[in-house]
Amino acid sequence: MYWKGEDLNLKGVDELNIAFGLIRNGSEIFIPDVERGFDLKSELKKLKERYKDLKVIISVGGWGAEGFSDMANDPKLRSEFCDNAKKIILDYDFDGIDIDWEYPVGPDWGLPIKTRPEDRENYVILLNDLRNMLFDLSKNTGKKYVLSVAVPASPWFLQKNDVVAVSKIVDHLKVMSYDYYGSWSSTTGHHANLYNNPKDPAWGGWSTDQAVKLYLSVVPSEKIWVGVPFYGRGWKGVKNENNGLFQPYKESIEAISWDKIKELMKSGKFNRYWDDIAKAPYLFDGDIFVTYMDKEALDYVIDYVKRYKLGGIFAWEYAHDMKGELLEYISSKK
Repeated sequence: MYWKGEDLNLKGVDELNIAFGLIRNGSEIFIPDVERGFDLKSELKKLKERYKDLKVIISVGGWGAEGFSDMANDPKLRSEFCDNAKKIILDYDFDGIDIDWEYPVGPDWGLPIKTRPEDRENYVILLNDLRNMLFDLSKNTGKKYVLSVAVPASPWFLQKNDVVAVSKIVDHLKVMSYDYYGSWSSTTGHHANLYNNPKDPAWGGWSTDQAVKLYLSVVPSEKIWVGVPFYGRGWKGVKNENNGLFQPYKESIEAISWDKIKELMKSGKFNRYWDDIAKAPYLFDGDIFVTYMDKEALDYVIDYVKRYKLGGIFAWEYAHDMKGELLEYISSKK
């Protein structure tokens, strides 16, 4: 299934990221869906005709995407990558590029991508080369292009990488403040809680607030975007104590879209609970536990972004909220 330009309700949205472009042959950027026959170019043209102020960005990388470390470590490949980025931007009339390298220097747990210690320096060099390319392109087209990065809500990323240097180059950093809990966790828990619940058994717990505070220590507030998930995570065979929160389980469940979560709530089988410390909702039926984000949780995130004068909110991903309910709600609070 491919989205058509007329299917998307992007009222109030400033930026749309097309995810993902990938790297092959050292420096080439390709979009898998385009190679499968999707006419992205014409659909983007229709979309921009409907939303005159919308910026459409190509996001390169994503979870498990290879190629960054070798490319960034080789001046020739890096130069070719920047040339290819310019070509794809012009070809599709993109308004910039987002680098989603997961992750320079060291991979996340269980993610077997190639990394090297030199990634720390090469990450900054790559971004600087891209910024210079976009600056030169702007002189020819008269457009201002966006350069952004997706970064994890994890302290080790700031320890391993020169985030200060990165923040001076890019327009914004998208903090992926979700997936705190999942199939890799030993108990159930919140996967996008704003604040930490001290009872959280996972290495003292984690939260969006803790992640943002770390980035605020080295990054200007207006360059930080907070991520919110339009999906939930779940577990089966959950111990029936504490309404299922922070309990052992037998089996994890794949990511659950917001549309599916609404069906679960309407089924009458689940009770909704609210963790007022973490500012996070969850569902439990005595066996299945679901962590997710809803409008009440979004209210707290939106207020938080305004209070700390952050750059904005982004969501992963549109397809999990097909009716645009959560997206419209966020846009209405601007």
